[in-house]
Amino acid sequence: MNRVQLRDDIVINFNEAELHQLCVQLELDYDALRGKTHRDRVSVLIGKLERDNRLPDLMEVMAQKRPYLAERYAADPAEPPDSPSEEDRLTWLDNVDRPIEEPPTMRWDTTARHKTDKKKQNKEE
Repeated sequence: MNRVQLRDDIVINFNEAELHQLCVQLELDYDALRGKTHRDRVSVLIGKLERDNRLPDLMEVMAQKRPYLAERYAADPAEPPDSPSEEDRLTWLDNVDRPIEEPPTMRWDTTARHKTDKKKQNKEE
């Protein structure tokens, strides 16, 4: 399941009161959803349910409330993410002591302005 599509479906099809009802049905504390906007709270909800491997529960409740979404989620069920192996989680350590492969793309020339200022001062004197 595309998490962005899931978030957009909730944001578009469920207002704040309905999001609160989704939380009640999923036995979650709506007040624990931190975020300033509706979209932020929906993202937090999806993240929490994904960590708990409960996205199928969310999609089931959404399909009950909005039957036209049932086909979309029936065709693309959520699968819990594969947990990475210890070796996969630590592969970034292989690159710690390696130098940066690309040179910097931009350097500031701080002397150019000062040279012209000194030339102007010399001409004025």
